[in-house]
Amino acid sequence: MRVEAGGYIADAVRRHRDRVAVSSNQGDQTFEELNSTANRIGSGLRKIGALVGDRVGVLSYNRIEVLQAWIGLEKLGLVRVVLHSHFELATHAATLREVGAKVLMFDTRFAAAIEAQKELFPSIRLFVALGQNVPPWSIPLSQIIDQGSSQEPVLDVDEDSPCFIQLTTGTTGRPKPWIVTHRSWRAVIEGNFEHLDTFQSDSQVLNTGDVNLHFHALQWASGFQTLMPYLLRGARTVLVDDECFDARSLVDELVATHCTGMFVPGPLLTPLLDEVEARGGIAHHLKRLMIFFATPELLRRTSQVLGDVWCHGFGSTEQGAPTTRLTAEEAREKPTRLESVGRSISPFYELAIMGQNGIRLSATEVGEIVVRSPMCTSSYWGNTNSDSFFDGGWFRPHDVGYMDQDGFLYFLDRSKDQIRTERGVVYPHVIEAALLRHEAVANCGVVGLGNDVAHTIVAAVLLKKGVNPSPEIENALLCLAQSELTDTQQAQRVCFVSELPTVLGGAKVQRGVLRSQLLERGTL
Repeated sequence: MRVEAGGYIADAVRRHRDRVAVSSNQGDQTFEELNSTANRIGSGLRKIGALVGDRVGVLSYNRIEVLQAWIGLEKLGLVRVVLHSHFELATHAATLREVGAKVLMFDTRFAAAIEAQKELFPSIRLFVALGQNVPPWSIPLSQIIDQGSSQEPVLDVDEDSPCFIQLTTGTTGRPKPWIVTHRSWRAVIEGNFEHLDTFQSDSQVLNTGDVNLHFHALQWASGFQTLMPYLLRGARTVLVDDECFDARSLVDELVATHCTGMFVPGPLLTPLLDEVEARGGIAHHLKRLMIFFATPELLRRTSQVLGDVWCHGFGSTEQGAPTTRLTAEEAREKPTRLESVGRSISPFYELAIMGQNGIRLSATEVGEIVVRSPMCTSSYWGNTNSDSFFDGGWFRPHDVGYMDQDGFLYFLDRSKDQIRTERGVVYPHVIEAALLRHEAVANCGVVGLGNDVAHTIVAAVLLKKGVNPSPEIENALLCLAQSELTDTQQAQRVCFVSELPTVLGGAKVQRGVLRSQLLERGTL
């Protein structure tokens, strides 16, 4: 089937033409202004030689030009390659080489780093600068805009052709480029409409009175999950620069903008709640707080500080996100559900647990989490997906868990991260979740050091600012795990670190990198 590339954006513009679509420290743009500039960017690139299907890398912190490019590239048939602003430049370069990108649009704050390593970008024929102080080896975005047309392109494309390329988080290795087709992208948007419209049993649907704030990377989970549902309903999008996270500034912005919806990773939620409590509470308008990577204690604390305005989501780049969600209402009905990541976000999003042979398992049996929906009907770039699907179209994200009788999913860990010991299989995520309950812990990562089954389970702990390592804290953490977890799921050692290797602004620990770091420092 063929569809109009980005046609749903043109429809939203017709409905909400003069409303403010996006706000940032750069100013406001109406739907009409946003769409006009987006069309000029896409058509301007096409005019100077970019062809339908060409890959265009976008590397930037949150700014209006990213949203303009997002829309303009899609509508003109150019494939946006999402480059997370917090990844190393070498990772971006490897991705662009792999997908054969010809254009790189970059925030000028990355100019010096790119110039110093330009030899890593042999496929790039055109560098387009976003922002001030444009380097001489690039052209300013304004030049592209001047050459483009604001006219609606009305380009029909095959629904299974690439819309954009989203990288995986890289927690178990180098990030892999996943093709998001026009079909799967529309399914993601539709799934998030249903998710957000049914956030609580008494929720109103998204509407023009809502405000969606992005302080985490727009091109990553924050935008992937929430940008289009809010935008298409005529709500206002607020962009906060994500170069550095500052809880105080974020709370100020949350209050000043009357934000009603926001995505937040669990590790960044803690300092946000700390700031709210330090102020003695705030008057807020939040209705939908989308949280990933949180512990039960953090969810309980969110209810205490901000109210039952949250849901806890689970998913991945390839599955489309979120794939499951636990609402505050469901947790109130049965508090033990806080240990879960909820149920499927839609009746049309299929979720199952399977054994290694692809046979579906019964409730409470531990196995591989698999999903099936139009959201995940695609592939990695240049990959035949030989081990990515079970028969029947079941996608394998290589996560391990189980479901209860009511369909709630309990995530245990990534299959690559589980540690086999003489005592049995250890799931690092389970130990990490227990240690994060201690009030002194900001973040932690658990790995196995050693060979074969003779692993020593080590917890690397990052303490909160102002807390100093001590034998007392180390003992308290070991006792906490012993009191709450089975004999198998125990850390044998705790070591304190000043920094953890993470991705997504601290949302996920890179356990492979952590393991190498601990071995280098002689932790055994």
